[in-house]
Amino acid sequence: MNRSRLNLVLLVVAAGLGVGVWYSQEREEKGPPLTTLTADALTKIAIEHPGREAVRLEKRDGGWNLTAPSIARVDEFEINSLLGLVDREVKKSLDRDSIKLAELGLDPPKYTITLNDTSIGFGDVEPLDYRRYVKVGDVVSLIEDPPSAALDADYADLVAKSVLAMDAVIEKISVPGLTLARGADGKWLLTPADATATTDRLQKLVDGWKSARAMWNEMPQAVSPKGEPVVITLKGGAEQRLVLMERDPQLKFYSPDAKTVYVLSKALTDDLLKLPEIPEPVVAPATAKDPGETPAS
Repeated sequence: MNRSRLNLVLLVVAAGLGVGVWYSQEREEKGPPLTTLTADALTKIAIEHPGREAVRLEKRDGGWNLTAPSIARVDEFEINSLLGLVDREVKKSLDRDSIKLAELGLDPPKYTITLNDTSIGFGDVEPLDYRRYVKVGDVVSLIEDPPSAALDADYADLVAKSVLAMDAVIEKISVPGLTLARGADGKWLLTPADATATTDRLQKLVDGWKSARAMWNEMPQAVSPKGEPVVITLKGGAEQRLVLMERDPQLKFYSPDAKTVYVLSKALTDDLLKLPEIPEPVVAPATAKDPGETPAS
C-alpha cells in the first residue's frame, strides 16, 4: 500500500472514530424528560389560556375526545403534539435563585397545559435558540418550542377532519332538496322519487358522506352560524346535525356539537348534495367495412 493510500485510509478511520465519539456524546448528553408520565398513562388533558374557556380532552375506549368547550372526536395527528409533551427533552434546567419568573413570561404563564394532574406553565421564547421557558412544579426549564396548532386556544385544530366516524353506519341522509333513507328491506329510498335513481347512484351519495373529510377546520365567527340544515342519521338513531354555510369558494359545514366549521373542497359539492350524474351510454365503435364487400341488394 503506497503512502497516499495509507493516509486516505487513516483519514477515513479517524473521521469514523470522530463521528462515533460525537454520536456517543450526543446520546450521553440528552436531557431528562419534561415529566415523569408516559403517553399511555394519560387519560385527560386540559389547555387553559387566560380569558378563554378551557379546552378539555378525555381518553375513552382507547380514543381521545373533546369534552369542552365542544363535543367532538379528536384528530389523531394533532393529539400527538400534546402526548409528546410528557417526554419532551429538557434542554436546560435553570437555577431558581438566579431568575425572575415574570421576566420569563411565567408569572403568570402565557398558558397552562395539564396532563392528568401534572401542570406545565408555558412562558416566553428564549431569543437565542428559540426555546420555550416552561415550569413544572418548582422546576423551570428550556425545551424546544412544541408545535403550537394543537396547544393554542383555537380548539378547531384538534377536531377530527373526517365529518363522520370511520365506523359510522348511515341510515338516512337529509340534504337541501332530497332525502335518502334505508328501507325495511335494506334498500335505499329517495325522496322525491326519481326513476333514474339507480342503486349505484344512490350508493355513491352514501359513500360520499362516509369519506367526507375537511381540508382544515375553522372556529365559527358567530355563535349559531346560519345556513341550510343537513342531517345524517346513523345506525342506532344518533344524528349528525350540520349547517350548510357556503358552497363557494369552498364547501363549509358547521357542526353545532363540535362548534367547528369543516372546510371541504368545492369539488365535493356534487358528491354530498345531489345524486351523481347519469353516466353517458357507451357507444360501440362502428365496424369498418371490407373495401371489397358488396352492398346487400
